[in-house]
Amino acid sequence: MVLTGFRFSPTDEEVIEILSQKVSGNTSMAAFDFIIQKNIYDFEPQELHGPTSFPPFSGSESTIGLNKNERYYYCRRETDSREVMGRGWWKATSHVKAVSSPNGEVMGYKRPLTFHRFKDNIQGNRKGAIKTDWIMHEYGLQSIHT
Repeated sequence: MVLTGFRFSPTDEEVIEILSQKVSGNTSMAAFDFIIQKNIYDFEPQELHGPTSFPPFSGSESTIGLNKNERYYYCRRETDSREVMGRGWWKATSHVKAVSSPNGEVMGYKRPLTFHRFKDNIQGNRKGAIKTDWIMHEYGLQSIHT
């Protein structure tokens, strides 16, 4: 059970740990059931709706808060492509950052990406594409391709 007023603002290490627990099939992850599994590559960023707060068991107050423009999803990447259904693609904007445990062991990786929309909805024409303000941080585990 999560305490009333809990704000979800995890560190990179905590995100990797949550992801690791999810991948390993840990069923005690009920506190994080607001992180849903969705193929984000089927949707443009503005179509990825998700709650920013969650009602408590008894009523209308929110118990878990996310920052206004943040969403968390589990998504298994089936291919190396980050294309979004012919409407654009997520482009890596920086180097991959290794996320390490307190003892220095690499747990996983974090990669920032920005969304680029195909100009005039012409699929595959990346020349002259429009860079948007949408940013995604993609996390992956060290030992498991996710």
